[in-house]
Amino acid sequence: MDYNSIIYEKKSSIAKITLNKPDAGNTLDLQLAKELYSASLNAASDDNIKALILTANGKLFCGGGNLKFLLSNKKEVKKILLEMTMYFHGAISRMARMNAPVIVGVNGTAGGGGFSLAITGDIIYAVKDAKFTLAYTNAGLSPDGSSTYYLPRIVGMKKAKELMLTNRLFSAEEAHDMGLIDLVFNSNIELNEAINKQAEVFSKGPINAYKSVKKLLSESFNNGLESQMEAESIHISNNAESKDGIEGITAFSEKRKPNFNE
Repeated sequence: MDYNSIIYEKKSSIAKITLNKPDAGNTLDLQLAKELYSASLNAASDDNIKALILTANGKLFCGGGNLKFLLSNKKEVKKILLEMTMYFHGAISRMARMNAPVIVGVNGTAGGGGFSLAITGDIIYAVKDAKFTLAYTNAGLSPDGSSTYYLPRIVGMKKAKELMLTNRLFSAEEAHDMGLIDLVFNSNIELNEAINKQAEVFSKGPINAYKSVKKLLSESFNNGLESQMEAESIHISNNAESKDGIEGITAFSEKRKPNFNE
């Protein structure tokens, strides 16, 4: 599809999705949700992609749902939100289930659905000036975008309740201290450099091993010990006989850097 609310780029084995409605704070409406889903589907279905970057243009990462858009459709707001969340949640699911690691670069404030989207990344970097807030109940709404799934798993149930019920604004440093994000950078220049550097590292890495890490971790809370270890056995044995596995083991024994791109 033609993109108006986002930018979708692919360079070699790295894909990049940039939210691109800075004048509207990159807030979510039906069009942006559709485009986000389309781009995530393109990246997830491309076997050549080894890393996906998700970031935004402007001062905000994403201000959440576009309330003006919802008000303009208030007579059918339930139908609109069911459709919006179908695409929004579909995009999050595609990124979570894709083989390649997803790197989120939080370039500014992330609120509501923007907060939910930000914490879905496998690797999450943020600029120091970024702020975070759940914001939903301030508008009489409840969370979406997977935050009721990810947040309690990251920070614990008690902290998740506090953040969701109070909607307080907190800093990137506090988000880092809570384990919500991985690294904090002083400027957007440093943030973008770090994102691109990590994506380059992933682009030279073993995609099937990345896939296994993501799948094993996504299943770990649903499995008992023996079931999880059985899944580990299957994944590591499959990877060991793969092209990347043979190259990795050989390179380790020969004390050289593996080449996973041949």
